[in-house]
Amino acid sequence: MAERRHEEKEKVPANSEAHMAAIARRRISGVGAKCSSLCLPEKKELADEGEEAALPLESEPGVAQIDFGEAPFVREGKIVDLPYLVLSFPYSNGFYVQVFESENQDGFLEGMKRFFDQMNGVPRTIRFDNLSPAVKKVLAGGERALTEGFRAFALHYGFDYEFCNPGAGHEKGHVEAMVKYVRNNFFLPERTVYDLEALNESLWKEAEADRHRPHYKEGTPIAERHKEDLAALYYLPERPYDLIRYESLKADKYGFVTVSQKKYSTSPRFAGQRVTVGIRYHRIIIFQEDDVIVSHQRLYGREKESMDWVPYLSLMAKRPGALKYTAFFDQLPHPWKTYLDHCTLAEKKEALKLLATIMKDQHMEQAVEALKTASQRGHPSADAIQQVYHQHLYGRGHRETVAVAQDLPSMPKAHRGMTRYNAFFPSEEEVNTRA
Repeated sequence: MAERRHEEKEKVPANSEAHMAAIARRRISGVGAKCSSLCLPEKKELADEGEEAALPLESEPGVAQIDFGEAPFVREGKIVDLPYLVLSFPYSNGFYVQVFESENQDGFLEGMKRFFDQMNGVPRTIRFDNLSPAVKKVLAGGERALTEGFRAFALHYGFDYEFCNPGAGHEKGHVEAMVKYVRNNFFLPERTVYDLEALNESLWKEAEADRHRPHYKEGTPIAERHKEDLAALYYLPERPYDLIRYESLKADKYGFVTVSQKKYSTSPRFAGQRVTVGIRYHRIIIFQEDDVIVSHQRLYGREKESMDWVPYLSLMAKRPGALKYTAFFDQLPHPWKTYLDHCTLAEKKEALKLLATIMKDQHMEQAVEALKTASQRGHPSADAIQQVYHQHLYGRGHRETVAVAQDLPSMPKAHRGMTRYNAFFPSEEEVNTRA
C-alpha cells in the first residue's frame, strides 16, 4: 500500500470571504481579539464534544475486512510495483493474500473468489473502503451506488457488505495494519517473480505458517482462533460463480478490438463489425453469436497488442506476396522462414494453408521437426511436409515385419516378347483358306 500522506491544513487567505466571515462571527459573539485567549478552555471543550472518539469494539468470528496494497517485485530483471489483495479477520488476526497484475474489478473479484475457495466458506460480513471496483458513487445519507459486477458477486455469495465513511480508512484499521504487515514481512526486500501464479500458490502456505505465531492480545496461537472464524463462515454456493463480463465492441478496419487500452485481434472478416467480447481476469474471449472466434491471454503492463494469426492465414494465402512484410513472418521459426523464402507463390499458398491447420492445433514444434525431416531429400512440397507432420504427431502406425522363407519356390521360366500371342490369332493364309 502506498504510504499515507499527511494532509496539510487548508490555509484561508487574508481578506477573503471566509476570513472576513470568521471575524464577523467573533464580533457578533462579543469576543474580541484580547479576550479570545480567555475562552480557549471552553472552546476546546466544545470542539472535543464535536469530534468522533474512537471506541474499542469487540470483533466477532467470521467477520472480515479487505483492502489492496502495493509492493515492489523483481520481474524480468526490473523492479515493478504490483498490487496485492489482503483479506483479514480482526477476531483471529489471520489473513490471506494474493498478488495481481492490476487493481481492476476483474482482479478484485478474482481475489475474493480465490479467498472463498481457499477457506471453503464465505465471511458473514466484509468491510471495504470505497474502492472503485465495488463503489461507483457515494450517495447522500451514506448509501452507495454499487458497480454491477460487485453487486452480482455479493448476491451470489450472500455476504453482507459495509463501507467506510469517505476519508475514514481507520474504520477498517485491522486490514490496513495487515497490509503493512504483509508488505514488510512477505514482500520486502523485493521478491523475484518468474511465475505469478506459482507465487500466489506459495502465499497460501506462507499465510498458513504465519498463523502459528501467538495472538497479539490473547497469547494463544492465531491458528486456534482462526478455526472459530472458519466455523462461523457461510457455506459456499452449490454452483461456483463464473467471473466473466460481456461487452459488445466494434472491430477496427484491421479486425482488432480494444479492451482497457489493449488491442486484441479477431479475424479479417469481422473488420468494422461488432463482436461480443468476454472479459476475464486472465483471458479475453471473442465471440460471434455463440461461436468462439479467438481467445487471447489478457495483456497487462507494457504490451499493447495481442495477435492470433490463425484467422488471418487464409487471407494471407490469397496474398502470399505480402507474407514477408508481416509480423507473422518475423515470428516464424527460422527453418520455416528459410523454406518459405525458397517457395514459389503457388507453394506459399499451400504452405500457409498447412500452417493454418498446424497452428490451430498448436503443434508448431512438431511442424518444425516435420519440415526438417521432409527437407532431407531436397525442397519438399506442402503435402510431403503434412505427411511427415502426421507421422511425427501420431506415429508411423503398426507395421509387421514379414518373414520371408529362405528357400523360395521355383517359378516357371518366363518368355519375353509378344510373339507368343500369335498362336491365339489365325495367320493370313488361314484366313484366306476359310474365306
